[in-house]
Amino acid sequence: MTAEVEIAGERLVLRPDRSLFWPRTKALVIADPHFGKAEAFRAAGVPVPGDSAEPLARLGTALDNTAAEHLFVLGDFWHAREGRTARAVEKLGAWRAGRPGLVVRLVRGNHDRAGPPPDGWGDWSDDLRIEPFVFAHFPEPAAGGYVLAGHLHPGVVLGRERLRLPCFWFGPRVGVLPAFGAFTGAANVPIRRGDRAFAVAGDTVVDVSRP
Repeated sequence: MTAEVEIAGERLVLRPDRSLFWPRTKALVIADPHFGKAEAFRAAGVPVPGDSAEPLARLGTALDNTAAEHLFVLGDFWHAREGRTARAVEKLGAWRAGRPGLVVRLVRGNHDRAGPPPDGWGDWSDDLRIEPFVFAHFPEPAAGGYVLAGHLHPGVVLGRERLRLPCFWFGPRVGVLPAFGAFTGAANVPIRRGDRAFAVAGDTVVDVSRP
């Protein structure tokens, strides 16, 4: 189940796959996919399973379910140079080739020194400005619009069991998306009174804002 929030006068749909949909522009927004992270772990001798197939499948389903025509990636497309393998590049390139009508815009993240994007994905930009928003990697206020960003991998701790869940977090001038990728974890963020926060709990997005 999705949730909706109004930010800067725009309706945004928060999805349990950790993507955000902006209906007016038919844009799907994700942050921090960290493609190649499992491959980077294995290169370091950590025998974790998985590859880029799972996040790409989730991304494809999100695009299909929303009928999005644009995809914005808010930094950390890659995880590390060691994970940017020939197989990962080939798989990402093939996925992109299968969606030729999709317009993709990539914002550069701090992990993207790993190398250029695969063929067909375009090139990095430092930010993307479409009123009333500034899409960026680092969650810092900017002139010219409300900032939507990533980088923090925000999370919130709930209940007696101290369950940590990824969350969407919206402050007065900056909003932060949860990390889209696998193996990314979540860091507790200081949700203040007046902020809007939405935890991703399985297939549901739950409003956990402070009253």
